Amino acid sequence: MAKDKPVADKAKKPKSMTKNELLNHIAEATELKKAEVAKVYDALSETIIKQLGTKGPGVLALPGLFKLVAKRMPAVKGGAKVPNRFKPGEMTVTKSKPAHTKVRATALKSLKELVK
Repeated sequence: MAKDKPVADKAKKPKSMTKNELLNHIAEATELKKAEVAKVYDALSETIIKQLGTKGPGVLALPGLFKLVAKRMPAVKGGAKVPNRFKPGEMTVTKSKPAHTKVRATALKSLKELVK
């Protein structure tokens, strides 16, 4: 019995732009210097950090694009015995999890319509 040859080079997934590529693209589109675009990018990053941080409201919407929501998750104490879902009949001990913040991004209506 002859085995079928594997498909050569599966379809490559497109990669996201790097920060440098993004800054260059925006600089070309807006006819601004790359340094100026970098300052705007840094200011936007700082604003997001302040808004989603512990002292901020935890919500930030970029009009026409998306809404970011930060949710503070409390610490979870481990040590409870629960059924092992991979080996029925056995019990496993849960691990402790520290408090952390989850950030969720939701696309706004106008972005959804642009992507269609």
